[in-house]
Amino acid sequence: MNTSEQLRDSQQYFINDLTIVSKGESIDIKEIFVEIDLFDSLFMPVMSGKLLISDATGISSKLLFDGSEVLLIDISKVEGSEIGEFKKAFRIYKQSDRMPASERVENYILNFVSDELLFSDQQRVNQSYRMTYMEMVERIMLDYLKIPPNNLNGLYEESAGVRDVIIPNLRPIEAIQWIAKKAVNMDNSPSYVFYQNLLGYNFITLSKLLSEDIILDINFESKNKEEGANALEEMSTARSFEVVSQTDGIKKARAGVNAGTFIGFDPLTRMISRKALSYLDHFENMKHSNPTPNFSAQVNKDGLLNTEMYDSRIVLDTFTTTRQLSEYVKSHDPESIAYGSRSEDYAFQRKSIFANLDSKKLKVVMPGNFQLTTGFNVNIDAPFFGKKTDAEDPSDPSLSGKYLIIGSRQIIKGSNDGTHETVIEVASTSSDQEFITQSTPDQTAILESY
Repeated sequence: MNTSEQLRDSQQYFINDLTIVSKGESIDIKEIFVEIDLFDSLFMPVMSGKLLISDATGISSKLLFDGSEVLLIDISKVEGSEIGEFKKAFRIYKQSDRMPASERVENYILNFVSDELLFSDQQRVNQSYRMTYMEMVERIMLDYLKIPPNNLNGLYEESAGVRDVIIPNLRPIEAIQWIAKKAVNMDNSPSYVFYQNLLGYNFITLSKLLSEDIILDINFESKNKEEGANALEEMSTARSFEVVSQTDGIKKARAGVNAGTFIGFDPLTRMISRKALSYLDHFENMKHSNPTPNFSAQVNKDGLLNTEMYDSRIVLDTFTTTRQLSEYVKSHDPESIAYGSRSEDYAFQRKSIFANLDSKKLKVVMPGNFQLTTGFNVNIDAPFFGKKTDAEDPSDPSLSGKYLIIGSRQIIKGSNDGTHETVIEVASTSSDQEFITQSTPDQTAILESY
């Protein structure tokens, strides 16, 4: 029998294994868990979760939960299928919210996380590297974090340029995040992220992620329209959705999304340089999901476009580009030119890139699906709220389009009628709209005369 024949309900699941491994013993908790919540995010380096337990067997007294326990989770959509399966081991780092439910039963939450986070917190990287940033990340993952092979199957993207770097006494995961903020890809996009998802650990640019193919077309049709409705078809139907954020003119201006200035100071040559940057300086060196940028052209009281207001955000940082003009540096320290970090490529642009991504974000509740995890793309056909004729498109072009999953939460509820839901947060730097909006002189005039 294939998976589609066994799938009778889009929210069903099957637990292959749910075990706590402690000092010399393993305890199966399939029958006593109330809810499992699993989290991953583009902005969180490791996966984590919470496990709510209703305990009438005194497990707390037996195990003590001192931070050494291991949680084994193996859940699939249907029994005997590896399609949509989630299988990972976590470290239980804390027991919380412990309280009696009755005379013989107590409820509590077990907080768990990927073991690499706890291992990272116990050591420091204080080492020099001369290699690409991607190679540095690889060395830290293998030498310090000792990530197992089954967690190295994520996505990796080579970074541009060999760099000479001294990691400034950081924890391994902090060191990788520090590197991600400095690295640029071959298109000079400073949008690297480091995160863990269903596949494993990933070190890749937002640009590359946005250009990947979609894994699911999400629609908003009514569910269970007919008796015996196809549960597999329902897997692509959203149960509900929420607009988390849309364009915020103040946030965009202050983050330098539209325009700003980078001021670089070289302490060696004592030279100062100013570089004016506008929207296209961070948008054009990236790939995007949809044809139209999340940009609104606005003309201010001085008759200038928001992309020309270079005082909106100012970033001051050290840089080394001017050393290429110094004969003294060329003869005495040429390596600082060849291997120096180029802060002018990322110090300003990176914040603008992620602020632009944050300007269009949705939260969608889906039937349980472990494949809906951070880093994958979905296409959303958002409904139009309002009256339309039969000839008009029922979709909302301002919300519809291709989105990147930037975070997911798997909610698995126990008991005989248990359910599995997936809540995903999606975002995009672009839209399906046919044009870029622009303010008109009439809007400015009425502000002054009304």
